[in-house]
Amino acid sequence: MTTECEILDRAAKRVTEEKQSLQQERRAFETFRESVSQAQTATGNGGTRTGCLLEAYKKTVMSTPDFEATYDELVSESLEAEFTPSLADALQEDEPVTQQFKRNLLVATTEAIESRTRFIQALETEHESVRTVQKAVIDIEDMLQELPACTLGCLQFERFVDIWETYEEAVERCDQRSEQRQHHIAERQTIDEHANVGAHALNAYLYSDLKTQFPALHALAKTRYRIEQCRGEATGPASHALDGNCDSGVGASLN
Repeated sequence: MTTECEILDRAAKRVTEEKQSLQQERRAFETFRESVSQAQTATGNGGTRTGCLLEAYKKTVMSTPDFEATYDELVSESLEAEFTPSLADALQEDEPVTQQFKRNLLVATTEAIESRTRFIQALETEHESVRTVQKAVIDIEDMLQELPACTLGCLQFERFVDIWETYEEAVERCDQRSEQRQHHIAERQTIDEHANVGAHALNAYLYSDLKTQFPALHALAKTRYRIEQCRGEATGPASHALDGNCDSGVGASLN
């Protein structure tokens, strides 16, 4: 596997890990929402108190496997990040659950679920885009392996034209995928504060630990350079026309 494919593999793996983490969070919020739905509003001395819902929040949202590694937040910080200040305060003050509080908390919890759903959708699109680029890179590398390793000067004109057009098609495919990838990045919009899928924000968030924050464009640029290298070698002076290697591939130059 080439370096280009390896970095795309790492990028796709990073997207998958983030998606799985968000799915766990979404399920936790869905479970918490069930607890809120079942809460009894205050009637005289009866009813559920907000402290019970706070404990439910800790056992669900704050107990997901990646919560501490991802957020490293105190309870108060987590509540303030997900809900309004008034809801966050009420949950920590162990007050009777009123009808308005319950309704507002259900709305806020549903929004937390929906924001993660939107983020998951953005990640699915990103994963598909990265895998599409990876397939193009692999296909081009396979094609280059099959082309002659000698100069085109030792080939008949028809074969020369065929190989030249093959290189051109590979360059065009690289350029096309690069354009599509740039368009994919540029058309992102910040859906909401949690999803944060602005044009470059998602790349910075996902790929900060990789060699580049733009792994797909990086791989395509490297692949295009590789094509130009192979084409340059194949179209150079016919000094090796007598080597008898016109039917062998360029695999050696790709490794």
